[in-house]
Amino acid sequence: MKLSRRIIVSISIALVVLFALWAIVFNQTSKRQIYSHIDLMLSQQSDKIISRFLDNDSLPNSLSGMSGTMEFFIEKVSPEYAESHQTPLFQTDKEFIDDIQEDEIIREMTRVFQKQGINYELTLTVQAFAWNDTLNFALVSIVSLAVVLLIAIIIIVSLIIITNMKPIYRLTDWLRNRKENEEIPQHDSRIKAQEFKEIESAVLEASEKSRQVYEEQKRFIGHASHEIQTPIAICRNRLELLVDETQLNETQLSEIQKTLDTLNYISRLNKSLLFISKIDNHQFKEETEINIQQIVSQTLDNLTEIYENLNINVEIVENEPITVTMDSTLASSLVTNLLKNAFIHNHPNGTISIKLKNNTLSIGNTGIEEALDENVVFKTFYRKGENTNSTGLGLAIAKAICTEYGFEISYQFVEYQHTFSVKFK
Repeated sequence: MKLSRRIIVSISIALVVLFALWAIVFNQTSKRQIYSHIDLMLSQQSDKIISRFLDNDSLPNSLSGMSGTMEFFIEKVSPEYAESHQTPLFQTDKEFIDDIQEDEIIREMTRVFQKQGINYELTLTVQAFAWNDTLNFALVSIVSLAVVLLIAIIIIVSLIIITNMKPIYRLTDWLRNRKENEEIPQHDSRIKAQEFKEIESAVLEASEKSRQVYEEQKRFIGHASHEIQTPIAICRNRLELLVDETQLNETQLSEIQKTLDTLNYISRLNKSLLFISKIDNHQFKEETEINIQQIVSQTLDNLTEIYENLNINVEIVENEPITVTMDSTLASSLVTNLLKNAFIHNHPNGTISIKLKNNTLSIGNTGIEEALDENVVFKTFYRKGENTNSTGLGLAIAKAICTEYGFEISYQFVEYQHTFSVKFK
């Protein structure tokens, strides 16, 4: 979740909780004030009723006041009851109103007093639903206004946060899409916050250092590769010249041939490492539509001829068309390394099964009768057993190419076949 969205959500939740608590407190406080006012009027009316009762004055059936119609009745109570109810009692209850056929809220007061040594209890009730309805209406009105205000606050805060976070989003988008050799832009003068300016400055400085390191690394790899290839070629030429111009015995010729094979291996290894480095540095930028079927067919023709002595049976199980957009050199390298791996790590009279289906290229081959370690099979210099024809970089190159284009490459050992699959986008 983006920082601006996280802040907006956090502020919104905090404001909603705050307004909810305020509404609860407002409702409870208002009710207490209303009931306190009603209780005061009930107390005043009870004083008048008791006073008239003690003076033997006639009492009306009900009383009228600001709180509505008050009803009361007086009954005798026992001394024990009177002893335990010395304090006036106020309580809220519900009463069924015939006129509206509904239960409505009433406020009731009970009070014990004496007349000529006899204990009486006065029960005085008043309808409180009018006050309650007024309170509910006021609460709904105020809460509605508060909700509108809350939404307005959230919108205003959101706009302020999003506006102030835009420079950071621009910077992160640039970082996400930038190329290693891309020039570093100037500071964004639209950034006003000092903290964001410092972040941008630090990021751009780090990016510039990264670009310089990238350029230096690219030059170093190119120069190093060239410098390594030169002495290898010189050594090879001298050894070949020695063979041509000197009378050597069979043992000496065998040792020279082994040395030449080692030099050839070092040369292939150097070229493969340079190739991986170029892939990692995104130096293959030309993209075109590639027909994977065509590359598989061409590569098979070449490799079948090279490894003809192994007598390997190659079968294409399924052959659906697959077209991808990528660099042609990398496409050829991907297919070649996977097929070459299937030939090199096979055994004489073995089989290779090729499947092109569902935008996936799968190449399975017989070989050692145990699974490879799928956690390290795509690592550089990983080899199962001793194979002088392998540099241990073919699958690492395939993995680097798939990573460059977001393809999924996987390994499975099924029915005694080592199967490598590439799921194209």
